[in-house]
Parts: sequence; structure tokens; C-alpha cells
Amino acid sequence: MQPDTPSSEGFDIFWIASDSLQQVGMFATGGDGPIPWTARPWIYNAEEQALMLSVVCAVELKIPYPRPDDFVALAERGFFSFDWTDVHKTSIQATSAYELVCRPVSPLTVDQLPPSIRVAALATKIIGKTLDAGRVDRVALGS
Repeated sequence: MQPDTPSSEGFDIFWIASDSLQQVGMFATGGDGPIPWTARPWIYNAEEQALMLSVVCAVELKIPYPRPDDFVALAERGFFSFDWTDVHKTSIQATSAYELVCRPVSPLTVDQLPPSIRVAALATKIIGKTLDAGRVDRVALGS
């Protein structure tokens, strides 16, 4: 999988991926984060489809966040919720990684998703780590 150069042009776009345990994550670009080519076909409705699912669990907020509502709502539906937090940091503080904002207490797996969003989650795989590790960097995105 080849990540695209950041081209969300300042818009916060969500994309979806799964890990080796078949857990599912939603990733917000913060207007600047990389989007893997394999995730691009589903960026225009990934968040909307995820939010149409029922609330299934409690969540754990992992980092202090000014407005965590979207991340909490996704995690309540079983998705690990990540953000490209570098947009809020100086270059010295930058991690060049998506950071876990909110974790579901009972994560969903790919096989629990409706078919339309399952295809999107399976199309983009996180390499070499699981979503509960807390960070997904460019190496895990296949770059």
C-alpha cells in the first residue's frame, strides 16, 4: 500500500483501516495527514457509514482533546479513533503519526461490519502493529 501525499487540502477527512487482529480504526487527517491509496475510494462516506451503526460500548479517552465528540462517537460504535495531531504541534513536537484519541472498550472486528463498510476496512491494512498500540506511523501505512 502506498500512502498518498497529503492532499486533503485543509479538510478533515476520515478514512478506515483494519489491523492484523481484524480490529477497525477510523483516521482523521486533520487536513494534513497522509491517506493511503487503498483508502481513497471510501473517504467520502466512511465516517457517515460508521456513525450510522449503533452504540455498542463505553470508551476510553486516551489523550486530552479540545473537542473529542467525533472521536468519542466513533469509539462508542467500536472503532479505534485516530487523529493526525501534528497539525496542532510545532515541528519539534511532531510525531509524523496518527495518534489514538479514543479507544473502544469492546472493539469491533471487520466481520461485525455491514458489507459496504467491511470492504473499505479490509482494503487498507495496518502493517506490523495493532490499533491499540496508540500510534500508526508512515511505516505502518506501508510507506
